[in-house]
Amino acid sequence: MIATTALLAFLAGFWGGNGLPYFVAGSTGDGRNPGPFADSPAGNVLVGWVMLVGAALLWHYAHVPSDPLVGWSAAALGVLAVGLIHSRTWRHNPWPWRKARTR
Repeated sequence: MIATTALLAFLAGFWGGNGLPYFVAGSTGDGRNPGPFADSPAGNVLVGWVMLVGAALLWHYAHVPSDPLVGWSAAALGVLAVGLIHSRTWRHNPWPWRKARTR
C-alpha cells in the first residue's frame, strides 16, 4: 500500500505541477506556453485543466491519509521533478517537440 501511495502521489504532484503553468498562462490570455495542441490561450486552459483534474484523481486514489508523510513527500518530489524538467527544456527550446525553423 505504501508503494501505491508513493507512486500515485508522485504522479499527482507531477501532473499538478505540470498543469498549473498551462492553466495560468491560458487564463491570462497567453498562448505561447508549449502544448500538444494549437498555441492558444484556450488550448493552454484545456491542457492545464485536464492535467489538474488528472492530478486530483490520482491524489484521490493515492489514499494519502493512510500514509501522509509518504504521500506528501512523494507529491512534493513530483512537483520538483516537473519543475526541474521545465527549467531545463523550456530554457533552451520552448517547444522541444518541434524542429527549429531555418530561413
